[in-house]
Amino acid sequence: QPLQEYLQQQIDSETYDFIANKALLKLYSFYPEQSSDHHIALALTKALMALPSTDMALLMYLVPETVQSKEPVATLVRCAEHLETAKFVEFWEVANLGGNELLDNVPGFDEAIRSYMIGVLSITYQKLESETFADLLALDEGDLEEYVSANQSDKLAIDGKNVVFTPNSENQQRPKKFKENISFDQMLPLIDFLASS
Repeated sequence: QPLQEYLQQQIDSETYDFIANKALLKLYSFYPEQSSDHHIALALTKALMALPSTDMALLMYLVPETVQSKEPVATLVRCAEHLETAKFVEFWEVANLGGNELLDNVPGFDEAIRSYMIGVLSITYQKLESETFADLLALDEGDLEEYVSANQSDKLAIDGKNVVFTPNSENQQRPKKFKENISFDQMLPLIDFLASS
């Protein structure tokens, strides 16, 4: 099928077309006899790489429960849950890169996921210990400085034993805003009562 070939082309060229992948999964729901678990898994992998978009969740509605419970889709579902709940160390354990036949054959998978993780961490922290950061991104601490300078120098920097995230609207302290809901006119009877007693 042309859509299956196009999906493979997306894998090879590191591009992404959600509309085409959604159309492929819709066709599979209309013609289950032509369904391919491998291509479903590839479409879901590309959607996972597009986080923080909701593409993965949307495509899951088109995947039959029987396929969701089988490998490799079941692993992708667990991976998505760990990423969406910021359980990054657990994600790397489940993804098992280097031993996962599906994910190891998708170029750019680990970089797309690390980019998503950095985005989540940058809206949560101003700085993080280098060792913790390396663990969360499944990097060797020795490779961390090279990784940051080569890939992410616009989002973070290394400062001693810490990774410092570029300030953004989410990771900065906000002034506390409060509003008095009681006017002086409303308080006047209470003040008069207290003064008279």
